[in-house]
Order: sequence, then structure tokens, then C-alpha cells
Amino acid sequence: MSIQVDPKVEQNLKKIKHRLLVFSGKGGVGKSTVAANLAIAFSMKNFKVGLLDVDIHGPNLAKILGVEDKRLDVSPKGIKAVEVNGNLKLVSMAFLLEDPNLPVIWRGPMKMKAIQQFLGDVEWGELDWLIIDSPPGTGDEPLSVAQLIPATGALIVTT
Repeated sequence: MSIQVDPKVEQNLKKIKHRLLVFSGKGGVGKSTVAANLAIAFSMKNFKVGLLDVDIHGPNLAKILGVEDKRLDVSPKGIKAVEVNGNLKLVSMAFLLEDPNLPVIWRGPMKMKAIQQFLGDVEWGELDWLIIDSPPGTGDEPLSVAQLIPATGALIVTT
């Protein structure tokens, strides 16, 4: 399956030095915790870091990082990521949900469009690192994310 990459996505990705995909073979192994801790550690070393939560059905990075009460802002230039600290920005589906306890029931094309919008419409700016918390498992979603985002590295979290 080939994925068409939006030119806006390509343009945004050019401003990011390193893109790290964080995967797992199944849910509940600590993938999001690892992604959050890496992002915080890099930001504390004065790297400019973006953290993208594309676990559409279980977005929990906002809660892990204590910013679940925030919302994404929209400007004429695009979507502004939530600032976690001076060096760390977060974009998560959780910021778009009215009730985070209700499930997100979307089919594949809708999920991929949302991910493409996060990559193309978010004002990431110049980043040293973009850490992507991918959906769990080995099915179509994580594989599509890997095709859409040309990573400079990947980390697989297991138990």
C-alpha cells in the first residue's frame, strides 16, 4: 500500500532534524511512557522537541505530561502545538476530544487523514527531534505511520 504524502507534510518534515518512531507489538507495554520520558530528557538537554501522539484510540501523552486540560490553538499559519515546557511541544488527539473517556471510533482513512493533518498543519517550527508515539500493534495503522513519516530512527518497546 502506497501513501500519498501531502506537500505540506514534506515541507514540515524538512524542518525536523531527527524523527523517532516509537512502536510496540501490543498495547500496555509502556510505549507512551518511553516516548514521553525520551521527549522530556531531550528537552532537558536543550533540544527542541516535538511529541506527536498518533495513538488515535488511546491518546494518553497529554495526561502523562500533565497538560490534559490544554487545547490546540489554531492560527492563520496552522495549528499551534501545546507547549509542555520551553523546549517541548505536544500534539495529541486527546486535545480534540470533548470527553477523553469516550472511545474514538474511526476507520483507517479518517485516522490517516488526522495524522497527515497533524504533520502538515501543525506549526512545529525548527525541531531537533520529533518523537512519534505510534498506535500499538503490528497492523495497518503502525505500518501506515511508518510509511508516512520517514524516520531517522525507531524504537520498539516490549515487555
